[in-house]
Amino acid sequence: MIDPELNRSTLRQTLVASGAFALLWFSWASHEKTLFNGLASPLFYALTAYLCFLSTQYELVVSKKSLILFSLFAAWAVLTDARSGEFLPALAVDAHWFVVPLAVVLIARALREFPQTLLFLQIGAGLCIVNILLTMFFNAEWYDNWRHPPIFGHFRHMGLSIGFMTLLLCARDESTGVLPIFLRASRILGMAVVVWTSTRAALLAWAIAFPFFLIADRKFAATLVVDLVVAAVLAQIPAPPSANASGVGIIQRTLSAASPASRDILSGRLGIWESTLSALDGVGGLWSGLGGNGFIRLQAVYGGAVRPPGHVHAHNFVVQAVCDWGIVGTALFGRFFVWSTLKPIFADWRRNDPTALSGVIYILTTGMFDATLYHLEHINYLVFALAWLFSRKAPAGDRGGVDAAPRTVRIPAGLIVAILVGFVAVHWFSRDYRTGLGWYFPTQ
Repeated sequence: MIDPELNRSTLRQTLVASGAFALLWFSWASHEKTLFNGLASPLFYALTAYLCFLSTQYELVVSKKSLILFSLFAAWAVLTDARSGEFLPALAVDAHWFVVPLAVVLIARALREFPQTLLFLQIGAGLCIVNILLTMFFNAEWYDNWRHPPIFGHFRHMGLSIGFMTLLLCARDESTGVLPIFLRASRILGMAVVVWTSTRAALLAWAIAFPFFLIADRKFAATLVVDLVVAAVLAQIPAPPSANASGVGIIQRTLSAASPASRDILSGRLGIWESTLSALDGVGGLWSGLGGNGFIRLQAVYGGAVRPPGHVHAHNFVVQAVCDWGIVGTALFGRFFVWSTLKPIFADWRRNDPTALSGVIYILTTGMFDATLYHLEHINYLVFALAWLFSRKAPAGDRGGVDAAPRTVRIPAGLIVAILVGFVAVHWFSRDYRTGLGWYFPTQ
């Protein structure tokens, strides 16, 4: 006779693991439906649905100090959104960050209870890479299909996603059979695509993240170096002929990282950041912010001159945050981040999983030079990396992390679901929001 409790446990684990798999897959695949307006509503609906399910499976317990710090930040952000003149669209963008702590805690609990969910995420990452490569191959007749929707938005934007997925595949696997071969092959292919696209932020983030593998396991780090060398060789295969890109080879694109334009990336980014902050100060929003999606509002509503023009994001999370929440709100967010995330990481350094820590470092690095933390799919990647990291740690205790502590608050599942449904409603009523598209993509 089959034990009903065993059946329920198996079903629960299946739903938890398959939900994580689906959310990872939809994170990059949803890009064709969301473009660059900053709302990403379809992906947000998927994220909230998964969190509603998890909230019914796990009791949410948070430290009082974390809750107080986060509440201060959230209150300031809502106040800033209310003063923006576009309350619901601004709140819809900020809702992405409001659900991050909730998502990290719940998914960490799921990963701690069902460690095999990590394997589902790795399989999902490998299949995503294979799927993206096949999509590129079958649409290679037009080079623009690699640079514009409906596929990836931009092949370097795609490279940022693949760079993170490749890191998920860098976890040491002692299993045998076909699966380890598939995961390693996918890892090499992912590395090759990132090298091929010359996604500079991803390559820089790898350079910062990979040394943590060396610290954790030198023998396995040597394997990763071999894989990277093989990937660099594969990345030199000539591009397939196409109507718009005949003669444009992958070697040429790979070497473009050494071009004058690429060497000037830092000066170009500094120009964007300096002009953004100057324009923000000029309209009186430096300290208070302009509400969610403030970088675009600065240009489209207030006429702020950002140089060079034509950008929909600040290419830097801190500058983007100052546009949204001002210096005050950014400082409140930073205080919460230090207490809830950085403190437990440093306080329990030896328990940090190198793959998860590298994933966090990757997203934070790319977020300082590109659009990663402007787009919800990359915020989801950060959630997965943090959840993986904290799932390998003991409860944070009195160190004040994102998990249980002696001074804790238990949040009812019903309240969590109500808040998430409210955020979904905000997104729904803001679904025709076009501030981010009307001035930059006037034909859409």
